[in-house]
Amino acid sequence: MNEESGRRRHFYRATKRRRIFGIAFIALLLAALLALRPAYHWLKTKRADSLAAKAERFVQEENFLEAANTYRAALQLDPLGYNPLQGAARLATRLNHDEALGLWDQVVRLPQATSEDREERAAVLLQAGKFPAAALAIDELLKQNPDTNALVLASRYSERTGNSAKALEYARIAMKRAPQDEIAQARLAEVLAASLKADERAEAREILWAVAAKNGADRKSAIESLARAPDLSRDEQTKILDQLHTLDPFTVTDALLAADLRLKMQPENTALIIDEIIARWGTKAKLEIAQWLIAHQQFDSVLTLVGPGERRPQLLLARLDALAAEQRWGEIETTLSRKDLSFDSVVVEAFRARLAAARPLSLNAEVHWNKAITLAGNDSSKLRWLGAFAEQCGADEIALRTFQRLERSPADTSLALAGQQRLATKMHDISAARTTAEKTLALHAADPNAQNRVAYYNLLLEKDVSVNATKAKELVAKYPDRLEFRVTAALALLRQHDPGSALAQFQGPPIEWAKTPPSWRAVYAAALIANDEDARANELLKSILLDRLSPEEAALIQRK
Repeated sequence: MNEESGRRRHFYRATKRRRIFGIAFIALLLAALLALRPAYHWLKTKRADSLAAKAERFVQEENFLEAANTYRAALQLDPLGYNPLQGAARLATRLNHDEALGLWDQVVRLPQATSEDREERAAVLLQAGKFPAAALAIDELLKQNPDTNALVLASRYSERTGNSAKALEYARIAMKRAPQDEIAQARLAEVLAASLKADERAEAREILWAVAAKNGADRKSAIESLARAPDLSRDEQTKILDQLHTLDPFTVTDALLAADLRLKMQPENTALIIDEIIARWGTKAKLEIAQWLIAHQQFDSVLTLVGPGERRPQLLLARLDALAAEQRWGEIETTLSRKDLSFDSVVVEAFRARLAAARPLSLNAEVHWNKAITLAGNDSSKLRWLGAFAEQCGADEIALRTFQRLERSPADTSLALAGQQRLATKMHDISAARTTAEKTLALHAADPNAQNRVAYYNLLLEKDVSVNATKAKELVAKYPDRLEFRVTAALALLRQHDPGSALAQFQGPPIEWAKTPPSWRAVYAAALIANDEDARANELLKSILLDRLSPEEAALIQRK
């Protein structure tokens, strides 16, 4: 019995030891696994970073497909890895892929994100037309002692949203901060080149010549910008033409800029220049050549380049434009009836409207325009195209309605208001122009151009003359060389029965009145008439067509 009891005690103790050993082994195993987990994650991170570095080498070799696949593999290993995400975001940006923005959104959430990353994200937002988000991103950059890139971004944003004064202000600050920075130089030159003022355009050319003289990264864009400049001398045209041919690679853009210069310099060789462009680039870049030919009104050449059997929508659209310009309505109707037509229905209805307008016995054009607007819905890209197309066709009421609908899109408000402003001015509807100008001013309260437009329209309509006259005088005091501001101030002084001061607004360097809008000439003529300068007024009035003025502007030059 004692022996049996001993065996049981021995068995119990052995079982207990095994349990303790098992528990200890499991505990040790779990501890080892927990210790290995960070090590495993570290290995995955290192492997992902290694793949990201490999992908970057593929990018440098311009092997973008392999680069994309390698970044994808890196992100599978480490979805929140800084190096894989940043590299993939930069590649997607370079290739203009839609996923770029989503990748940058993830990058800037990481603790390793830099101000350069935030700048690149803001640039992508701006490029994509995401203006409210871009504004927030750029504002954050400007709060943190902004560098040149941030200021350039702020300038580009201001320009894209219609605030030219702010665009110039930020560009000048960037240039002041970094006078030798080619990006800052190019941005300032870009803004100045778009100015209505001859001295600012001359300043732009000086900057661009300095950039073009260096063998830097921006030399090519500087030469191309110079080639587009409107005020070039013959010697400058010759010099730029030579420089264009030194660019490597020499692209279709460069070829067309060179051809434009040659057409200005050698108009007698137009046919030869056109034939040379078509022969060299007509196959490689057919769409670019077709659009360039349309801009130069070479419609027969477009129809030769783009045949009736063309199926690609953009090229077929160019052919339809050329047919419309040549008034070959039957061929347009045949094209629109093709069963293989892959145009968007908005485009088809817009062209049917254009066709109907040219053939009074066919269906009413307005039916097709209305259908096109309905089909466009709230799609901003379709509305942008339709508004521009209707304006081009002279369907001003339709274009105005389209831009009014486009105004609902926050990203397109400035563009839509600019379109409405053009059309209201063209239609001589000063009340509508004033309403649009007030909306623009509400959007860009600090923009002196918007302030001037509101003051001008109010003064034409004789509304709040004292307040608007004060604003006009303030603008002239701040921007004395802006002729359009001096025109508004002169109008204000005429409304306040001070003809002498009104005429004094036009003292100074000679003004090339033939190159100014008819409305500016009307205000100047009114000032001359009010000062009994009849001979000078009569000479100026010969250059003004009354149908180019609104009733309110025409009333200024009607003698009592």
